[in-house]
Amino acid sequence: MALSGTLLGIKTSTLYQTLKYAIYLLILYNVVHFTLEDFMASEHRFRNGITLSNFTDAFAQAVDSVAWFVLLLMLELETWVVDDEKLKGWLRWVINGVAAICYFFIVKAFLGYYGKLIFVLDFNLAEIVNACEVVGVQLSYMVNIDTYAALAADNCAQVGTAPYFINEADSIIASSKIYEDAILLGYTEVINSGTWLMIVLVLWVDVYLQVRGALSARLFRINAWIKGALYSILVTAAIIWGLYGEFLDFWDAFIWIVAFVFIEMNLFQWHEETEAKTTNKQRKQSI
Repeated sequence: MALSGTLLGIKTSTLYQTLKYAIYLLILYNVVHFTLEDFMASEHRFRNGITLSNFTDAFAQAVDSVAWFVLLLMLELETWVVDDEKLKGWLRWVINGVAAICYFFIVKAFLGYYGKLIFVLDFNLAEIVNACEVVGVQLSYMVNIDTYAALAADNCAQVGTAPYFINEADSIIASSKIYEDAILLGYTEVINSGTWLMIVLVLWVDVYLQVRGALSARLFRINAWIKGALYSILVTAAIIWGLYGEFLDFWDAFIWIVAFVFIEMNLFQWHEETEAKTTNKQRKQSI
């Protein structure tokens, strides 16, 4: 599976591969960032400690990012790196086994995002007039949906003005503006995660049928339309993160979409090559 042609004296295939793997490296950097972000937020959300039962709630972003990154690499192997003739036997079993583990953790991460949304929805309107008056009583405040800070005299003015919302169970307060944004972003995370699950399901069907030479041109087009609609939801989620969240959330959503566009291009190239081989074989048989 290779692209041909040149651009400014450089092989198109070289440019394609360089850009693709540069995107993958950017994603890896974000995986590390989100892992550290989850770790710092867990100190405020899970004061009694993290157990196996709430691990994915505490590290939803990290689990999701790591699982998706490994799955991305498996899809890259299937759709580009490994030749059709070698994509069988033990190698096929290994790729499928690793992918299955990734799917498990991706679903767990989706449940983690849902748990985070439930946590955000558990805030209630507080009877607090000034955040500085509850220093020592309320232990933390919400900076955004993924970031919390210890409430102290030197930062209480940064919480914002009343009205406030409070999570009594975890002693966390939030200004109304931060809380409203957290609700929107919480729903966005759940919808985004669920949409990615549907995309990878359709993509898995494509790869499964392609390996077996059963991916017809008509079904390929139908699946492309379905994925196009799903990708439009992801673009909407990225825009929401750009407007209401942190830039890194928008950037991460954007490069993930670009990464899977590369996977889709891999699959398209693979499908085109298979169709060409089938057509040539039929021509030879008709002669």
